[in-house]
Amino acid sequence: MATILLAAFAALPALALDQAGNGDFTLDDGAALHAADADKLSLLDLHVGAALREALSGGENGDVAQLVEALGGRPLPMSEARAALEGDWKCRMMKAGDLSPLVVYDDFDCRIRGNSFEKLSGSQRTRGTLHEDDGRVVYLGTGFVAGIDVPAYPDLPAAPLGSAASGQIWADIGIVEAVSDRKARIIFPDPDLESRMNLLFLTR
Repeated sequence: MATILLAAFAALPALALDQAGNGDFTLDDGAALHAADADKLSLLDLHVGAALREALSGGENGDVAQLVEALGGRPLPMSEARAALEGDWKCRMMKAGDLSPLVVYDDFDCRIRGNSFEKLSGSQRTRGTLHEDDGRVVYLGTGFVAGIDVPAYPDLPAAPLGSAASGQIWADIGIVEAVSDRKARIIFPDPDLESRMNLLFLTR
């Protein structure tokens, strides 16, 4: 099991980000992201590796098995991934590292329509857009507690956590990998809340 996780970790992509003149960074398709979020993506291997170490050493066996399942499978190339991602999904959040070695939640509902992604159920939601960068899919979104109105990612302040007048919002940055049209994952390095890595496992 550890060998499978290490192989998946070794295959994680490194992003090539270009810095814009205003201090933000841009993806290949021109989408801008804040410098702090660009740092998270550039240190993807560091954050995911640390999270997996905690998950393997302290997670419950059943939870670790689900994490292995979620990380298994080679991602489809970009030419196939976007079509495979389209539609409604069941999505299971896995949080690794920091507060707990590994926590696996029940299934929620998620939806991908074109370039838009949204987690539709659960108390913690996320809504954003999919972008292309160096042959892979990057998610730029806004995380929020259900029931509040939130800005899109481009309209977030540089430090959004705790900035909302009512409720709580944060930036959600991740790498999206489609294994098939029935299995995909979004890997969030160093999320603002509760963990060292979040992994949203999509199935249908």
